[in-house]
Amino acid sequence: MDLDDEARRRGMKLGILVTRLRYLGDVILTTPAVAALRERYPAAEIHYATERPYADILEKNPDLASVIRLSRDSRRALGEIARIRHLRCTACIDLFSNPRSALLLSLSGIPIRVGASRGLRRRLYTHRSAGPLETRSAIAHHVAAMSVFDVPTRDSLPRVYLARNEIDDGRELLDRTFGGREDGSRIVAMHPGGTWQSKRWPAGSFAKLAILARERIGARIVTVTGPGEEAIADRVREESGGAARVLPLQPLRTIASVLASCDAVIANDGGIMHLSVALGRPTVAVFGPTEPDIWFPYEGKGPFALASRRMDCAPCHKHHCESVACLESIEPAEVLGRLQDVLEWRGPASPGRSVDP
Repeated sequence: MDLDDEARRRGMKLGILVTRLRYLGDVILTTPAVAALRERYPAAEIHYATERPYADILEKNPDLASVIRLSRDSRRALGEIARIRHLRCTACIDLFSNPRSALLLSLSGIPIRVGASRGLRRRLYTHRSAGPLETRSAIAHHVAAMSVFDVPTRDSLPRVYLARNEIDDGRELLDRTFGGREDGSRIVAMHPGGTWQSKRWPAGSFAKLAILARERIGARIVTVTGPGEEAIADRVREESGGAARVLPLQPLRTIASVLASCDAVIANDGGIMHLSVALGRPTVAVFGPTEPDIWFPYEGKGPFALASRRMDCAPCHKHHCESVACLESIEPAEVLGRLQDVLEWRGPASPGRSVDP
């Protein structure tokens, strides 16, 4: 359907709401779909609703008129519904389609509501979204969902935007972490954490990698953490003999500014990995039980490389695994080789994302 025509027919200014409630990486993976929507409807006001912990990463995105921060507290639901109603959007698309998001949009008063055909909640949408069955990439899946709004298919990378002063602040924080600046030395960020234990490359392997990176390419290593991951970072620091410095827990946009100021990032499959790619940083992703063709659709499109070991039991999608053989079999020297590959990337440029303050 053509949303310009739908808005004129209803006597409305075209407004579109996109929602993906969680998580960090999943929200970042929707940004190419938002960009495609903006390209098709340049005059539209596009709004995005997501849960509060992930909303900050969408700030300063030029494709969005506003970001609506949602709470998991049901006592705030009426106020959130009222705010969405106040936007007077013509259409919305739910890229999560869980029961809560379906109900939220159903009560929002938006006349055109698009979501997936899942369970009874499919009845709360006016139209169904469905990508081609052969679509594997999570990015392509979200872009394909926009086809219901006459948005053409496109292949692009996710984007996260920072103001220049944020990037400067990230560099200053790195300088303080290392006790000063060393001209010519590369700074590599590592994220050894992750929501699910089954996706975490062992802390000891990260520690060995930090030692190798310092000895063989002269890199300085900084470890970034998420909530509850401080013990993992401390173990990396201790087992590396101090080769890896630890950046104390920081707000999400501060972490983004630090990554944007690094020469490369090594991360487990998760939100920080996607954030690094979205900032255009050379990125090595360490994958275990999940499918890279879905969750790492980046190789060949920039300085992005995968370190993984395919096992007979993969993909298992377990949140906890006793052996994690798929990760333990990945050698630090192999990951260092992938790091050198992305640092020496000679393909098309993948610039960092920034806007003027």
